[in-house]
Amino acid sequence: MKGEVLALIIAVMWGIFPIIEKKALNYIDPSTALFLIVSMNFLVISSLYILLGKISIESLKSLPLKPVLFLAVVSLGSVLSTYLYYKALKLSSPSKIVLITSIYPFFTIIANSVITRELPSIKILLGALFIFLGIYLVMDYL
Repeated sequence: MKGEVLALIIAVMWGIFPIIEKKALNYIDPSTALFLIVSMNFLVISSLYILLGKISIESLKSLPLKPVLFLAVVSLGSVLSTYLYYKALKLSSPSKIVLITSIYPFFTIIANSVITRELPSIKILLGALFIFLGIYLVMDYL
């Protein structure tokens, strides 16, 4: 239950943040916004982790290479997707952009099936179908 409550809090935050980001993008370009958000994230996270003793240079030196490479790929993808997201927000309404980007579970289902060879259940496939149906139903009104 705790994970579900956290997920709900995240959903509320992700629902509100695009509106705030759109306000910022009225004054700056997506590249500058990306630079600022990545820099602020790095400063906040690294400062907190160092102050709280959650990370040390020695522990970083002993990390295996494979997970670091996996996370490097995700990091590059995250930077690119955030830039494109900001570009989209600058060009269109947060309601439309967030709605369109919310089809990402469909791609998670496909990627998970390909990578883990785990076939999705009927419920998961129906859920993906309802995601598309919901987006189709609302797009005409936005």
